[in-house]
Amino acid sequence: MKKLLLGALLLLSTTKAYSQNVTNFYLFVINPNNCPYSITGYWVDTAGASQGSLFFTAVDTSSAVPYLWNGQAETTSATSTMSICVVPAPPCNCTMDCIQQVPVTPGSYTILLCDSTIGIEEQSSSSLMDNKYYDLLGREIEDITTYPMHSFYTKNGRRYIKAQ
Repeated sequence: MKKLLLGALLLLSTTKAYSQNVTNFYLFVINPNNCPYSITGYWVDTAGASQGSLFFTAVDTSSAVPYLWNGQAETTSATSTMSICVVPAPPCNCTMDCIQQVPVTPGSYTILLCDSTIGIEEQSSSSLMDNKYYDLLGREIEDITTYPMHSFYTKNGRRYIKAQ
């Protein structure tokens, strides 16, 4: 009986020592030009050896180009380096944008894709009163009837929640 109990204990401790930890995180892709894109990701240990891929699932499905993703990394080390790249596809011809994170931690990460901002200027008040609908990232909503229920939007400088 002692041998059986010791064997079970050894099996449990070995399984726990070599099991992988799953780290969940969010990735926000700020995409002012609505460029189609793909996401690549991987993580490596301190010796530079590949430890696997990252997995992404779209959380935002309200548009053709999602901007919010749930990422998942199966890590075995607290010192792993995570790399995430957002690669634009045609017709956009901007460069890919990448981030690196040490260690792989839960939380959220943001990537700005195809940024051509050269300055920040004040928005004139007349352009805020144009009777158009915008999401919270400032993207114009073409058809408010197809916008998801219980989502925030702005019109004429005021914020609303779509109820019906």
